[in-house]
Amino acid sequence: MAILLAIVAGFAFTLSFACIKALGKDIPVQQVMFFRMFVGILVLTPMLLRAPRSIWKSSRPFGHLYRILAGFASMMLLYWAAARMPLALLTATQFMMPLFVTMLSIPLLQESVGWRRALATLLGFGGVLLMIQPGEEGILGVELAYIAAIASALFYALAVIAMRQLGRTEPVLRTTLYFSAVAAMASGIACLFGWINPTPNQWLLLICTGIAGGIGQFAMVGAYKMAPATVVAPFDYMQMVWATAIGFIIWLEIPTIHTLLGASVVILSGFYIFRREAAARKKFA
Repeated sequence: MAILLAIVAGFAFTLSFACIKALGKDIPVQQVMFFRMFVGILVLTPMLLRAPRSIWKSSRPFGHLYRILAGFASMMLLYWAAARMPLALLTATQFMMPLFVTMLSIPLLQESVGWRRALATLLGFGGVLLMIQPGEEGILGVELAYIAAIASALFYALAVIAMRQLGRTEPVLRTTLYFSAVAAMASGIACLFGWINPTPNQWLLLICTGIAGGIGQFAMVGAYKMAPATVVAPFDYMQMVWATAIGFIIWLEIPTIHTLLGASVVILSGFYIFRREAAARKKFA
């Protein structure tokens, strides 16, 4: 069941990105973000109704603030890039997150990184260069979206590190609730300075973005509750399959050989890093 939930989560997240891409550049990114977070909260409502009132109380507000800022920046950059680059390539850039976590865990978590993980990280960044082919089209245009997508993965890694630190005392639902609520309010306020009246089709895409994202979040939390991370995490990479298929079916996007090879290097590097970290935790548990 956990594996099925992980696959459903990957498909739902990819579908959410596809809806954002279909909206294009016509709808401001803060408006997309608001619908994603507001509808996502509605999806989480059944869990909130069953949770005790203490779920709202935390003794680590600054830890949550750090996680919220990092997650908010990551999602805003990702959503901006989603309307401007191929879906498969967008998805592949997000698999850089374990590479950034490894790199940042040294100064932020005071963790030691062995030569194997260090080498895997370097190979992963080499895969990124292979994917984006820097220098071919200059720094403007599409490549600016690549930079935004990579920066999104960096902020995603900062959010993951914050969640690791919060996870020692804070339940997952509280962390998710705080982020969703604050992100919805912040993006809602931002909408006051840049609101576009959606067409009926755009309304449908905005609502589907929130529903798909909320289902993905709900399914992923459930998957990690039901099975160890070592079982669930490899199925995150199914998102690349979904993104390639949806990109081809809707936009006739065919990934280049550089994208496929680079994504393979990034995925294998991230998977190796994950396995090494899991083995290290088990050894010292």
